[in-house]
Amino acid sequence: MDVRILKQHEILPALHLIWEVFAEDVAPAYTPEGVAHFQEFIRYDNISDMYQKGEITFFGAFEGTKLCGTMAVKSVGHICLFYVRKDCQSKGVGRRLFQAVYNYCAQKLGVSKITVNAAPGAVPKYAHMGMQAMGEERQVNGIRYVPMEMQVIPGLVQPVKEKSKAPVIIVTAVCIAMVLVLIIAGVAIGRKVRHMLREQSIYTQPYNHNDRDHDYDDHHDYDYFGDEGAGQNSTDAGDLTGIDAIPQKIADGLSYDLKEDAYTYQDDKKQTTMIDFNVNYPVISGLKDAKAEEKVNEALKNCALQTVDKIYDNPSDEMKERVLSSSQPALVSYVKYKVAYASEDLLSVAFEDYSYQGGAEYSDQDLRTCNISLKDGKVYEVKDIVRLDDAFLAEWADTMRDEADNDAFLSELDKDAMKKTLEGDSMDGVYEANFFLDADGIEIGYNLNYKEGDANNLGYIWVTAPFDYDEIAEFRTDSDFWTGL
Repeated sequence: MDVRILKQHEILPALHLIWEVFAEDVAPAYTPEGVAHFQEFIRYDNISDMYQKGEITFFGAFEGTKLCGTMAVKSVGHICLFYVRKDCQSKGVGRRLFQAVYNYCAQKLGVSKITVNAAPGAVPKYAHMGMQAMGEERQVNGIRYVPMEMQVIPGLVQPVKEKSKAPVIIVTAVCIAMVLVLIIAGVAIGRKVRHMLREQSIYTQPYNHNDRDHDYDDHHDYDYFGDEGAGQNSTDAGDLTGIDAIPQKIADGLSYDLKEDAYTYQDDKKQTTMIDFNVNYPVISGLKDAKAEEKVNEALKNCALQTVDKIYDNPSDEMKERVLSSSQPALVSYVKYKVAYASEDLLSVAFEDYSYQGGAEYSDQDLRTCNISLKDGKVYEVKDIVRLDDAFLAEWADTMRDEADNDAFLSELDKDAMKKTLEGDSMDGVYEANFFLDADGIEIGYNLNYKEGDANNLGYIWVTAPFDYDEIAEFRTDSDFWTGL
C-alpha cells in the first residue's frame, strides 16, 4: 500500500470518498445543523482555498490506483479529516495514514504536538495511537467531539509499513498505560440512510444512532474546529500547482476594470441526484466599445460554464443515461480561473474545472482557456496565431514530451494528426487544443480526455508546451493577435 501526499487534482476524489463514508457511517450521529456544517466545510472551493494557501495537507492511502483512505492535517498539526473507505477497513489503512501524518508533523511542519477533535466513538481509536483526551465532550454547531492531543517527538518517526503487533507510536509510559484492548462504540447505518441523505440535502430530519464494533484503525474523524490559518512552519504541500502556477502578467494603468462573478446553484429538490455548481469567471467593464465589452463578457462566461452546459443545460442522451444508471448520480462543476495576461487589447484567461459528469464514477478535471480581443470580442484559437507547419509541429511535440517527462507521450499521433487537432478537431474530445499567454510567453497544449481503457492514456490531465516570445516568433501568423501584445 502506498501512502503519500495528494496532489491538487486528487483532492476532489478524496472529498467524494469522505462524503460517502460520512453519509453512511457518520451522519446519523450528527444533528441536522452538524450535517449542514460538515457539508459546507468539505465543499471543494473551501478546501481548495486552504490547500492553495498551504493551510491543509491531504494524505491518501492507495492500493494500486484505488484510493482507500484519506487524512487531512492543518499546518498547525491539527487533524481535521480522517476517513477510510468501508471495503478497506480492518486492514490497517487508518494506522498507516496516521503514521504518515505523524512523520510529516515531525519532519516537515516542525510542530510540537498533534491535535484532533475526535468524535466520542473515535476517542479509544486515537488513544490506541498515543493521543490523550484534554477535556470533556463538547458540542459546537451540532457536532459532538472530545479534544485530544499528543506530543510530537522527532525520534519516534517510523516508516509507514504493514500492520504489526507493535503499537503505532509509543510516546510515554503514561500513553502506553492508556492503550487498552477495547470494543468501541461506532456508527451503524445502511444504504437506506445514505439514500435519505441524498433525498434531503438540507438535512431537516433527525437520525437514530446504532452501535457497531470497529477495529481501532478504521477511522472516520470528522472534526474541523481546530486552529485556523497557517502557522510559522507552513506546509510545502501548498506549492502552486495547476493554473495557480501560471506567472501572471497584468499591464499597468489599464483603462478597464476586471472583477469576479460567479454562477452558483444547488438543487435541493432532486431526490437522488447531487447537483452543485460553483463557477467563477472574470467580468470586464469600462471598455470604450459597449458591444465589444458585451461580446467579451459573454465569451468568458460561456467558457467558464461549458461543463454546466454539457451536463445540465443541454445534456446528451449519454449524459442522461449516466445519471439514470449511476448508483451515486452527481452533476457537479467547480470552476476557478486566472487572468494570465491582460493588456489594453488582449485578455488571456485560464479556467480549471473539477467536475462529476453524471455520477461519482465520472470525475473529471479540465483546462479551458479564452484568449480574446478587447477591440472587437474576437476569440482566438491556436490555428489563428501559429503556422502549423512541420517545423512548428516537431518543435512543439518535443517540448510537450519534455514537459511530460515522457518520450512516449502523444506517440499515437503523427504530424498530420497533431496538425488536425491543433486546427480544432479534438478527435471525439480526446485532444482539446488550448493556449494562453503569461509573463514568460505563450503555452500551447492539450486538455486530455482519453477514453477508459485507452492504452495511450499515460495519466496526464493537461499538458502545455511553453515558448518565450523569441522562440515563438518564427512560427507566428500575421494575425492581429500579435499586435495586441
